[in-house]
Amino acid sequence: MSAQPAIDYLAERHAERVVSEPDWLTATRKTAMAYVAERGLPTTRYENWKYTNLRSLHRKQFTPAAAVTIDVNDVPQLGANGFHTLSFVNGQPQEIHPGSPAQLMSTVFERQPDALAGRLSALVSYESHPLAALNTAFFADGVVIEVKAGQHFDQPLLLEFVSAPAAGPALICPRVLIVLEANTRLQVIERYVGLPDSENFTNAVTEVHLASGAHLDHYRLQEATPTDTCAQLLAVHQAADSRLNTHSVDTGGKLVRNDLHTWLCGPGAEAHLSGFYMAVRTQHVDNHTVINHNAPHTTSREVYRGVLADRARAVFNGKVVVAKDAQKTDARQSNNNLILSGKAEIDTKPELEIFANDVKASHGATVGQLDDEALFYLRTRGIGERTARALLTFAFADEVLAAIEIPELRKYVEETVTRRLPDHERLAKLT
Repeated sequence: MSAQPAIDYLAERHAERVVSEPDWLTATRKTAMAYVAERGLPTTRYENWKYTNLRSLHRKQFTPAAAVTIDVNDVPQLGANGFHTLSFVNGQPQEIHPGSPAQLMSTVFERQPDALAGRLSALVSYESHPLAALNTAFFADGVVIEVKAGQHFDQPLLLEFVSAPAAGPALICPRVLIVLEANTRLQVIERYVGLPDSENFTNAVTEVHLASGAHLDHYRLQEATPTDTCAQLLAVHQAADSRLNTHSVDTGGKLVRNDLHTWLCGPGAEAHLSGFYMAVRTQHVDNHTVINHNAPHTTSREVYRGVLADRARAVFNGKVVVAKDAQKTDARQSNNNLILSGKAEIDTKPELEIFANDVKASHGATVGQLDDEALFYLRTRGIGERTARALLTFAFADEVLAAIEIPELRKYVEETVTRRLPDHERLAKLT
């Protein structure tokens, strides 16, 4: 018997697929499926998966997601009507807001079969990101966002991916391709949300091409159910003077893996990465980031913070690589963690690989508990211990959350975090 029946089952489902798509895409899918069939899901023998075990997925029979019907009122709303919105339920498109720069991939394939050849999967390495091969083999539809030179979109684009209960565990493979031409600007929110009783595996891939002077603000909000598994890869290529701002927030999911890889390939390119993760009970959240400085005069800033309680576990691995010719690079990285339980655990590993000799670079990681003196100060002001602890925890998180520049989104995220803290009703009044 195979060590990974889930892969054997998916290989059979892939062979049964009957779809109408460009020949180049069919060939790409076959290559991806062959890689998955040969290698299987990553195991803890992979260095980058040392602390994240997918054993619970190996024997599940995930069926490629099919259309399901849900009540849109069951999905918690962000509370903003000004977003351009494109919604998917179990990988199937639901609606698209008029005036959006986004198109369905299926529409692009139908109108221009070869338009995405050479761009889709151009930034994906199966060796570095093996789950991307599974996504490539099975994504049903996706999103293409193209912004022509000089255009700015003031309204954020919301891509909403809903995991809903199905007949059995479903494999959901969101796929996004973003292409920003020279001197453009766009705000994109990718939201992954689960409905009660869903037990799906959401495996997403987003590829981004930023031309000279392009500016992307990318937000990823993950609020899956405690029984969902989530993985996402964000891969970005940056030309000269481009700017990438990413903000990731993880508050849900049973097992979560996030990979972010950006290549700064032109002078003046900047990457600013921020992330917050909050894990309780037995949740597991793993963040792996790689920033490649491949050109001189490039800048990166990375700040990730985590809050862990109960028996939760988190992993942070952030690598900054400075190439030989990338002189005058300025790279700074930090990972700070707050442990609220003696049984919670964090494995943090910031890394620097520097091959140039004229570089400013720093990294650091901290793991600690709430400050006793700060707790005492709040207690002397008449604030109960539970509320004081919650208040200090929120303050720790909000140093990252405050960087979210979309007011409606920041308010929603702060409220979501607050609801997961003790004495949250009183805390909401204090904050």
